[in-house]
Amino acid sequence: MNESKRLNFLKSYLKLYGVKRIELIDKTVDSISGIAIYDENDPEERQEFIWHKSEKQVPSPELNILIEKIVEEKWHNGDKISENIEELEFEEFDNTTKEKILTELFDVQIRMVEDGEETDSYWVHY
Repeated sequence: MNESKRLNFLKSYLKLYGVKRIELIDKTVDSISGIAIYDENDPEERQEFIWHKSEKQVPSPELNILIEKIVEEKWHNGDKISENIEELEFEEFDNTTKEKILTELFDVQIRMVEDGEETDSYWVHY
């Protein structure tokens, strides 16, 4: 069975926050929820989340490439992206595409869940 585009994106996106693994809780047509696991050995290092997006609303595959590059190059500190990211050149895509996917990145908002209530969000800024 193919992994959902949403789960694939979440695995990439949550790397920005040091998430090592995602434990899936539920998938519906309009959302996906799970537990972000930061440390497999520490039950306190987990965060439940829900992302209110359908499979058709997943950001472009180029955004996964951008996120992987940000993580690999350490151009971030958690949710804060290096301020000069707009000046960086990417061999993977041109500047027009880069601008488009940076906008996509800054538009992603994944809700954190505490005791069944949506509280804070995972979102990226610079």
